[in-house]
Amino acid sequence: SKRRAGGTIKACYVPSLEFTSLALMAEKTIFVWNPGMEEESLSNVKRSKTDHLALIQCENFCKKFKHLRVLNLGSAVLDQYPPGLENFFYLKYLKLNIPSLKCLPSLLCTLINLQTLEMPSSYIDHSPEDIWMMLKLMHLNFGSITLPAPPKNNSSTLKNLIFISALHPGSCTPDILGRLPNVQTLRISGDLSYYHSGVSKSLCQLHKLECLKLVNEGNMRQLSRMILSEYKFPPSLTQLSLSNTELMEDPMPTLEELPHLEVLKLKQNSYLERKLVCVGCSSFPQLKILHLKSMLWLEEWTMGAGAMPKLESLILNPCAYLRKLPEELWCIKSLCKLELHWPQPELRQRLRAFEDMEWRYGIQLYPSGI
Repeated sequence: SKRRAGGTIKACYVPSLEFTSLALMAEKTIFVWNPGMEEESLSNVKRSKTDHLALIQCENFCKKFKHLRVLNLGSAVLDQYPPGLENFFYLKYLKLNIPSLKCLPSLLCTLINLQTLEMPSSYIDHSPEDIWMMLKLMHLNFGSITLPAPPKNNSSTLKNLIFISALHPGSCTPDILGRLPNVQTLRISGDLSYYHSGVSKSLCQLHKLECLKLVNEGNMRQLSRMILSEYKFPPSLTQLSLSNTELMEDPMPTLEELPHLEVLKLKQNSYLERKLVCVGCSSFPQLKILHLKSMLWLEEWTMGAGAMPKLESLILNPCAYLRKLPEELWCIKSLCKLELHWPQPELRQRLRAFEDMEWRYGIQLYPSGI
């Protein structure tokens, strides 16, 4: 039902008729439990989802479902971590909605079979050392999570962990990232300027990293800023997104050398200057999708011959001050989608020359009535 910018599947759905049949069969075989079901033979239930579970009921609830593999309490806002979850020895998937939680309980780390932990409304300032013993973890999804330094007397790594969102930049140290050898998708959110030194030097520890999102949420008035040219990105990157980074230097000379980068998104307030330059004849050799969003003051964009040879999709939103697009864009044979928001009249007039070439270029201008 939804795809990511790179074309991979982001969300799926089950057609209504099939879903109804599956739901009836799941309840009949006591594979899934929902509030209102009869409480017979509940010990065999494997999945549970509810928004009607009071905290006082949690302990009794946990005792009933000893074989539970999947527990989704994401639609129920909880005031604190529910007691009794440590009884779910077989649990593989857990989703909780606890906005007030700041410290990850040690008891949670006893769920040694847990593979996916979803707590997107929780911003964790402290995690216990025992989290490094959850060796089967594959997927961590938090509003923000701070990981502790690994125990010195323990050399174990979270080798199965492939997805983390959002890691606090204070946890981006060589010691911590070095224990996450197989992470493929990583979102870092926090004060990237304050933690600039650690983040910029440590990302190269992630040799299998493919998708990286950097979101700066620091004090915009502080004197220090991110310096992208000091970042040591792993060459394995295929997708990169920057948000709120307020760069004062052109990011293109740093990013154009990434050999496998296919998707680049420069989002709101990622770059504050007026010029972009991609002059290298071999710059962005694999780039297919380029999104330039909320770069409000961009006036000039220069490309060298042969840059971005595989570009397929370009989105500029807005481009109110951009006077013209690089002529080299029209030499890219793979380019098939061009989307511009709020282009100035001069640029809009230039694009009319390509209206008869719709067989090749899918040009979309917004608002369309201007």
